Amino acid sequence: MPYQQPMMQQPMPQQPPAPIVRPVASLDEARAVQTDFGGALTIMPDISHGFIYTKQLNFQTGSADFAAYQRVQEQAAPQQDINLSEYVKKSDFDELARRFNAL
Repeated sequence: MPYQQPMMQQPMPQQPPAPIVRPVASLDEARAVQTDFGGALTIMPDISHGFIYTKQLNFQTGSADFAAYQRVQEQAAPQQDINLSEYVKKSDFDELARRFNAL
């Protein structure tokens, strides 16, 4: 009878837990939301105040990591007046290139 190697079970790759989304009405309510002990990220949008809070269990410290994010409107870049007096006209450059190539 031929020798058969025993089948070794390959560990299944662990999928990170799906995030939990829970709307809240204030920072205090977001802080009071229970932390998921499975490690899932809890995302808490606060539409009325323009914030998004996140909370997740930190397995190294055993405490919850809490963060607040706020949308920031980008400022339009200020218009800068470009001083064109220091630039050469294309026609002048082309004439100089023509004369240079003639040498």
